[in-house]
Amino acid sequence: MGRKKHEEHENHERWIIPYADMVTLLFAFFVVLYAMSQADVEKVKIVSESVSDAFIGHKKGGDKSKQMDILGVRGSPPTSRRFVMKKNLTNEEIIDEILESLEVEGFDVLYQEEASPIQMKIDERGVVISISAGYLFAQNSTEIPAELYPVIQVITDIIKDAGKFVLVEGHTDNLPVAGTKFFDNWDLSALRATAMAKLMIEEFGVNAKLITASGYAEFKPVASNDTEKGRTQNRRVDLVMLNASRAEDLLEDAQVPGVENLQ
Repeated sequence: MGRKKHEEHENHERWIIPYADMVTLLFAFFVVLYAMSQADVEKVKIVSESVSDAFIGHKKGGDKSKQMDILGVRGSPPTSRRFVMKKNLTNEEIIDEILESLEVEGFDVLYQEEASPIQMKIDERGVVISISAGYLFAQNSTEIPAELYPVIQVITDIIKDAGKFVLVEGHTDNLPVAGTKFFDNWDLSALRATAMAKLMIEEFGVNAKLITASGYAEFKPVASNDTEKGRTQNRRVDLVMLNASRAEDLLEDAQVPGVENLQ
């Protein structure tokens, strides 16, 4: 008789291989988590925005220098805080964008109080950005100092990206301008509006076809001209972002004067 074959024993240690694989994967997973926790948050944000840029499209005139920095190439200093801005913003979102941009650039003190030089509201025409004439101009002057350009650029960048029609309106108080080179408040308000419009076009690249400048003298006050506080509020330049980006959308809007000039 031949020898009896021994029965094969079941291998009770087969679990070791999948267990080892699982431990390896867990180790790799936690290494990745640790690495992510140590990453430069700003660079992660820039990478994320760059990915969005590839799918959504680059904002015209946007800042590419931070993207270049990731690759080790130094670009020019940034002039805008974002690469991609959502199109077709609501009026509320436009105001939020402007306020956030001013805060990022360190200009938030300009809009925090009722008496601050920059005020914003929404009316039936669209977004109204009121900038105090006392902040923009010297007394009886129409020249905007260069040191104010960074503040104006923050606002203008949002306006340019929105692609809406803009009314630039000059306003004064009811005090006469006798003794100056201007005939009256009509001259002063119109020339201040024109100065702002030309700056937006020539310095910051806003489409000239989207801008109309006009002066209203003292005849559209926002406060009483009987007090100095009220007169200060009335001396202003309003940037009105209309609720339209096409001239034909404005033709039946009774709130917008002179729309035939925007076509």
